[in-house]
Amino acid sequence: MKLISDIYHSFFNNDKGFSARKLTSFAAFWTAFQLSQTLEGDNRLYAVYGFLSTGLLCLGIVTVQNIIDFKNGKNSDSAAVSQ
Repeated sequence: MKLISDIYHSFFNNDKGFSARKLTSFAAFWTAFQLSQTLEGDNRLYAVYGFLSTGLLCLGIVTVQNIIDFKNGKNSDSAAVSQ
């Protein structure tokens, strides 16, 4: 019952409930899992990449710059050396 109460309180602007970033991240990971079960081929791969990236961004594990560097094929070690 506490879980339902915390989810309910997440929709209001108070100290009770869960963080919106964590809820969005959970929804993105869950959607990626569901799409990996239902889509076929390259569509599955691209959808999972998109939703996992969204989840990782919401959790703050990666930044937009990390994703751009990965897309362009830059190595994170060379970026750290050049700075």
